[in-house]
Amino acid sequence: MTRHVPSLAGALAALAVFGLAEAAPAAEPAKVTIGVIGILAEAGLYVAQEQGFFAEEGLDVDFKRGIFGPDGFPALATGRLDAMGGAFGPETVNAVQRGIEVKLVLGMNSYIKGWDAGYLSVRKALIDEGRVKDWPDLKGLKIALSPPQPNITDFFATRYLALGGLTLADVTTVNVPFDQMITALKTGGVDAAHTSEPLTTIAVLAGATVKWRPVTSYAPPGLTVAFLHFGPSLLEKSPDMGKHLITGYLRGARQYDEWLKTPEGKGKAADILIKYTPVKDRGLYDKITWAYAPPNGDISVSGLQDMANYFASHAGPNAGDVHKLLDDRFREAALAKLGTVKE
Repeated sequence: MTRHVPSLAGALAALAVFGLAEAAPAAEPAKVTIGVIGILAEAGLYVAQEQGFFAEEGLDVDFKRGIFGPDGFPALATGRLDAMGGAFGPETVNAVQRGIEVKLVLGMNSYIKGWDAGYLSVRKALIDEGRVKDWPDLKGLKIALSPPQPNITDFFATRYLALGGLTLADVTTVNVPFDQMITALKTGGVDAAHTSEPLTTIAVLAGATVKWRPVTSYAPPGLTVAFLHFGPSLLEKSPDMGKHLITGYLRGARQYDEWLKTPEGKGKAADILIKYTPVKDRGLYDKITWAYAPPNGDISVSGLQDMANYFASHAGPNAGDVHKLLDDRFREAALAKLGTVKE
């Protein structure tokens, strides 16, 4: 059998071609635009960005601050946003029922014991005077609810009032935008409100309010309160890009959770949140209750169904079975690559 031996010129040519292939520029990272609020619950996103986890997944992530909720769904539908953070509310159901291709793909923040980044805050004067000691004492108080209802604030109110045998008919409800509830508590415009960190701690430090009861005392166990939504650009056009995005995010969430185990790590997390959120006081991060980022991105389906049922029974849209609002293939692909963390 005749054996072919390549010539020196041929070998050099092959090496040259191989070298050119080696030197070929890497593919440009894929651009992904995410609408965000700029809150603690989005910490996993910001850590993933700063630690380069998105870049390692071949993504160039751009955060668009202030595009979320009702304003965000048209942006998702048209592709101006690829993904969006935020809570679950009637607007999510309305968007789906209007034919917008949007799904909840990941849980970014859950309420679990020890991670109470939400509280029922009560005016300090009422506590000091002994007027509010237990749940039944909420009767007759002015309770802040965000407009328009139904939403998570009145969902929570029905739950914490029920612990005292009360309903919304037993209190005076005051419509207050969520970001103004602390001001309303300080001025006495309302007596109690569900509030979130870090605003809750700011009000406590100002001597205006008390963290009267942690949210886990009245929320459904493990309730998911911050989600990542995907629009059609990731659900249909570029699902692989969506899988890379979730993979990068989960690495960020896990790094964040790991950092919170030590003072030095909390400092690293604080530095990143200072960059991406309105809270710039470094010392405040040493006093707040940190938000919990589920390391596997789980969504509490039972809690989601509880909220959906509440909205439907209080003049909101009827979501039916909330499984129709979920798309878990992206998270499943990321977990297949990263493995599952035992919580």
